[in-house]
Amino acid sequence: MNIQDTRRHRLYSQPAGILNKWVDARSLGARRLPYFDPLDGGVDASVLILLESPARDCSWPRFVSRDNTGPSQRNLKRFLEQACLAREQTILWNIYPWLPELDSPAEAITRSKITEGVTLLKEVMDLLPCLRVVVLAGRVAQRAAPEIEHHRPEVRLFAMPHPSPLSVCQHPDVAKDIVATLARAVNVASV
Repeated sequence: MNIQDTRRHRLYSQPAGILNKWVDARSLGARRLPYFDPLDGGVDASVLILLESPARDCSWPRFVSRDNTGPSQRNLKRFLEQACLAREQTILWNIYPWLPELDSPAEAITRSKITEGVTLLKEVMDLLPCLRVVVLAGRVAQRAAPEIEHHRPEVRLFAMPHPSPLSVCQHPDVAKDIVATLARAVNVASV
C-alpha cells in the first residue's frame, strides 16, 4: 500500500478522524476543504503549523500534508526533520483553507478571506486540546496572530518565513531562521 492509499484508508481513524469529519461537515457545495493528514498528530498535536492556502492540484482526496509534492511542502518537510519536530506532534492547516477552483485564476488572499479563514481556524483550534504552539508560516498567516491570541491566550505563537522557494531564496539565513523557529516550537511543546 502506498502512502496515498494509507492516508485514504486511515482518513477517519484517530487521532485525525474527528478533524476529518469536521472537514466533511464544513465542505459544502463547490467549496471544499482539504483533509488533515491522518499520519500527523491529529487531535493529539501540540504544534499547529499555519500556512497560507492550499496549492492548486486536481488530485482527490486532498490533504494538508508535509508529504505533498509541491516545493513549499518539500522544504517544510526538510525543515521539520532538521528541527526534530515529529509528525505526531504536529498538524498543518492553512489560514485560507478552501481548495482553489482549478478553472479560475489565482486570487490574492484579502483581509476578508483571512477573516473567513480565522473563523474556521478557531473551530479547528477548539478540537485540539493538547495544542501548545502555533507557528505562523509567512506574512499572510501572521495576520491571524491577534485573533489566535484572543481565542487561545495560553497558546504560544511563533512567526517564521514561509517555506516557499521564493522566500527561502531571499537570503541564506531564511532557512536557518525557519529551522530555529521550529526548534523553539519543539522546546515549548515538549515542556
